[in-house]
Amino acid sequence: MTYADFVTMHAADLKVTPQALLQARPLSFPMSTNRRGEELVEFLSRCVEIDLDGKRVLDVGCAYGGLSVALSNAGAKVSGIDVSAKFIKYAEANARETAQIDFHVVDASSVGIRKLFEKGSFDLIVINDVLEHIYDTASLVANIDWLLNETGMVYFKVPNAFSPRFALSEGHRKIFGLTLLDPDCWFHLLPKRSSIFYRPLSHFQAIFKHFDLPQMLFVDEERVFVRFTLRKLKNQIKEIFDKARDYPYPDAQVKTYLRDGIVRFRDEYLYDVDTSGEDFVKFKYGSYFFTGFAGRAGAQIAPLHPVREVAGIGKIAERGEPPARAFVADRGVSDEQFETVEVA
Repeated sequence: MTYADFVTMHAADLKVTPQALLQARPLSFPMSTNRRGEELVEFLSRCVEIDLDGKRVLDVGCAYGGLSVALSNAGAKVSGIDVSAKFIKYAEANARETAQIDFHVVDASSVGIRKLFEKGSFDLIVINDVLEHIYDTASLVANIDWLLNETGMVYFKVPNAFSPRFALSEGHRKIFGLTLLDPDCWFHLLPKRSSIFYRPLSHFQAIFKHFDLPQMLFVDEERVFVRFTLRKLKNQIKEIFDKARDYPYPDAQVKTYLRDGIVRFRDEYLYDVDTSGEDFVKFKYGSYFFTGFAGRAGAQIAPLHPVREVAGIGKIAERGEPPARAFVADRGVSDEQFETVEVA
């Protein structure tokens, strides 16, 4: 078994039955790892011309291993890395007997990764929902530069701290205003380690370019040019101000920090409206995530759908429409397989 081993391990950790995890609708984030991995591989194939068969791929922050398994099933030669030994054990269970994947516990921003892999080892590096958890992004992208071959590319997806939706409720902790505060102020609203470091879009544009990844193609995954209007964005920012008036601040200092952050956010939005094109404003503020590809000068990043050039951002491709998909549980498992499993 493979996914079944993973489910059994997860159920034991949670002290519930595997059947309870399988019957939940929707499936929990860990339990949906394989389905999400398959969906991402399918998304890649809808965005750009890509043949994963035989390609050497590094899955950074592989967590439960679903994406690594999906990439392997698509024919890639996959290595998965994560800083968490527990996640790697989950990933190894998930891939057992069905996918030949090389898993390692290592920090992708540390020099230790260069001891694991030779220079230029990979054709594709995937950093999906990882960048916001890395403090030292300079070292991370420097390592990517070292690991990527001369025609390689990177796929990335990172939350947009400038989305008014995330300002109203931060995506990980669901706390109002967190994204508008500097990370060293988060402890006022989140009295525990956050491991989340939001940065503006320009940060990633600059850092990829600096480390010899000059090509960038963003994907309008959320169709912001169709769904968002400047009026809608203006109303969302007004909602932030309305919520700030009645928000139960823990003390006067936090109130000052957060309200200053909100005003700064509003002023930057108004400046962008006055000085930049409408497409720039829609993409910068309407996107919940920034999704795209960065590549070597020699990389073939060939979009499959129309592309628009936006001043200040660059090339943004339309997303391809996903195929109709009915809900199915992750493949390779059934309730009957767990009939004799006991709760740990």
